[in-house]
Amino acid sequence: MGESEWKHAGWVSSLGKWAWIILFVLGIIHIIVGLATAIPLIVAWENARAAWVLAFPGTPFPTPMPIGNLIWNIIGAVISIVVALFIIRPKFSKPCGEKDWEALYGWTLKLGGAKVPWMFIWGIVYAIFGWYSWPAIFVLLPAIMLIFAGPRKYEWK
Repeated sequence: MGESEWKHAGWVSSLGKWAWIILFVLGIIHIIVGLATAIPLIVAWENARAAWVLAFPGTPFPTPMPIGNLIWNIIGAVISIVVALFIIRPKFSKPCGEKDWEALYGWTLKLGGAKVPWMFIWGIVYAIFGWYSWPAIFVLLPAIMLIFAGPRKYEWK
């Protein structure tokens, strides 16, 4: 089956070609939302802590500042943007847009005798660092289609 005969080539190519832009924009939005929620949350926490101190002098406030989650969101967004620009764009989106399936099949990590597609690895990275994990679909869906329903059988070894 040649690449021109592959029935999923059109939408897989389009989704993969636009993946880096979608992931970049989602990363920017994630940073904006993270910063926009950080200030009100910190102010609310400080007000609750001040009220606690007035109501129960000498006892520690029972809830720690939720800054860790806020920082994690911003770190995740920055990682998402960097990966979109410097890995997904040149190594995934460009070959997808050009329907260069062989470049994607050859983009593997060798682990012992197995070849693991980098597309899966970066999809998992987006599942961890992306906004609520759903941005991973823009990398994983084309990867899954190429590996399991692609123009040729993927060789894992």
